[in-house]
Amino acid sequence: MKDFNTRILVIDDDENVRQNFREILEPHDNRQDNSTQLRDTAAVLFNSAPQPSAGRLRRSSATFDFELDEAPNGKQGFQMVEQALRENRPYAAIFVDMRMPGWDGLETVRHLREIDAEAEIIFVTAYSDHSLDEIVTSVGTNISYHCKPFSTAEIEQIATKSVYEWNKTKNLEELIGNIANLRMQHWEMETLLHNILTQVAYLIGTHSALLAVKKGHRYEKILAIGNLCNDKSSQEYLHHIPEEITAEIYQNDDFAYFRIEEYGILAIFEKSGKPLNHERIYIVRLFLEQAALAIRNVDLQETISRQEKLSALGQAISMIVHDLRNSVGNIISLCELATNHIDDREFVGKMLKTIGESADDGLKMASDLLDFAGNKPLVKKSIYLPELMSVVTDRARTLPLPAAVKLNLGPVPEEEFMGDFSKMSRTLLNLIINAAEAMEAVATPNPEITVELQSTAKTITFRVRDNGPGISAEIRDRMFVPFATFGKSGGTGLGLAIAKRFVEDHGGKIIVASSPAGTEFTLAIPRGNPATTTAATATTAD
Repeated sequence: MKDFNTRILVIDDDENVRQNFREILEPHDNRQDNSTQLRDTAAVLFNSAPQPSAGRLRRSSATFDFELDEAPNGKQGFQMVEQALRENRPYAAIFVDMRMPGWDGLETVRHLREIDAEAEIIFVTAYSDHSLDEIVTSVGTNISYHCKPFSTAEIEQIATKSVYEWNKTKNLEELIGNIANLRMQHWEMETLLHNILTQVAYLIGTHSALLAVKKGHRYEKILAIGNLCNDKSSQEYLHHIPEEITAEIYQNDDFAYFRIEEYGILAIFEKSGKPLNHERIYIVRLFLEQAALAIRNVDLQETISRQEKLSALGQAISMIVHDLRNSVGNIISLCELATNHIDDREFVGKMLKTIGESADDGLKMASDLLDFAGNKPLVKKSIYLPELMSVVTDRARTLPLPAAVKLNLGPVPEEEFMGDFSKMSRTLLNLIINAAEAMEAVATPNPEITVELQSTAKTITFRVRDNGPGISAEIRDRMFVPFATFGKSGGTGLGLAIAKRFVEDHGGKIIVASSPAGTEFTLAIPRGNPATTTAATATTAD
């Protein structure tokens, strides 16, 4: 409530009237005045009963603590409103006497409306110098009219309502000013705009309104409230809007249409032809501007999102197809070799074995992608380390790696751990292939890749080290992001992302250390409780 504006100005030439407003609207405390203190002192001196205190309690019925100012004439009141606006402390409500010397109430309000279109104006008078039609024609519809004499409750109610309406309008302005900056989907935007349109319609004096857009030669409803929710009814009103509107507002006997560029708000006159509140048109204008921006932004965001998704999908498909093409291409080449040596049974047998391995690589890669996308849980079995590393090194030497790359395998403990044989072998192969391709890309002299293993009672640690150029800090920050290939001519951009996922699925972690002298990937995998060596060796086919 600290930002809630409760400032009220009373403009009246009668001091008694202004005093009445002070009595009604200003909060009172329990402090005693001088006369009360004298009565209490006399009671003590003369040993008499104390008289009831004349101090006034704070108003118990007040909703707000009003901040009250007063002016004895229209010109001084105008100057006070000017000063308040300069200080960014506007009045929420202004009570104005109609009959005053100098500027009367009507002239005063005409001047006030030139500088402040937002303050709630309440005429308070005992005389009917002007008809309501004359007042509306002169100063607009955003005023109210109250006749003297008045009761305390009436003034409290009018002041409370006026202050509430001013703050509600100001909060609505702030909300409208922010809607274009919100990131929303279409259904969220339509819900928000519908709620705001309801409040805007209330401020301009109608219960039925719609937001429309002009497309070509016709107007289309975007959303509506009240009677205009009916499609047939809304189309009838939209049909009567001229194709070309030269002014900001088009108005006939039944409705008004407020427009900014191709967007507009149509509002029906519902209360016996009572004119809409044109003093609140600035709210309509602000809403139209921000609604148009919000609609365009949501359309743009969804277009960009679709393009990004299509681009990512196309990129992913092209990269995946590239790796599958390697497997299929290898199979085709091997088939041609086998055909050319069809009479050499031993050679054809080797080719058939390699063809099967290439086909298996393609299937495993597809399986890895599906498992990665579907978060498929691992099925762990005992893995015999020598068998795992034999499969990894054999497959690495049959892959089309750069010929100059030397693969070194350190001592392999004859031990077991719990894991997924296929996924562990694919993870290690991915690291070897990435290292080889990175060194080939920069023509690293004497390129070498070393794979080392260490074991403890709880952990199996794999280290894949190369003597390449190292990885830049920028790439290290995104190297485990799917489809991030960092300028590689081939590859899915999923190898490291999948490797990280599989290592973490094993309950382990992957660490990267890199410098201009080379890069080392460390995979620490918990051992689990492996079965016997015999059971472990049976997992080769998994």
